[in-house]
Amino acid sequence: MGFPSLGMTKEWEVRVQEDCNVITPCLEELQQAHLYILNNSNEVLSYIVHHEALVKENNQKMTKNRVLKEHNKTFLNWFKDIIFGDDNTSKILRKLADGPKRNVIT
Repeated sequence: MGFPSLGMTKEWEVRVQEDCNVITPCLEELQQAHLYILNNSNEVLSYIVHHEALVKENNQKMTKNRVLKEHNKTFLNWFKDIIFGDDNTSKILRKLADGPKRNVIT
């Protein structure tokens, strides 16, 4: 089933609203899903490697496991700051950095 064009009537919009449910996952679940997507995106791989190196460099006494936890905790905000701080990044990277929307239509 495809999505209707923007020219559809208000009747369609009302019907969709009545036939769908909206769920709002907790912030932790949303961030976990966002991190999963980024970790599996080739476009983001070099940023992940760079950020992990920065975390390790800034915390040389941390174990590998602790570095990974710190990376996972801080990567989303760092990535968003880096991407939106550079006017030359691609639209794909900007969308990935912006993350998922809070409400999910089911």
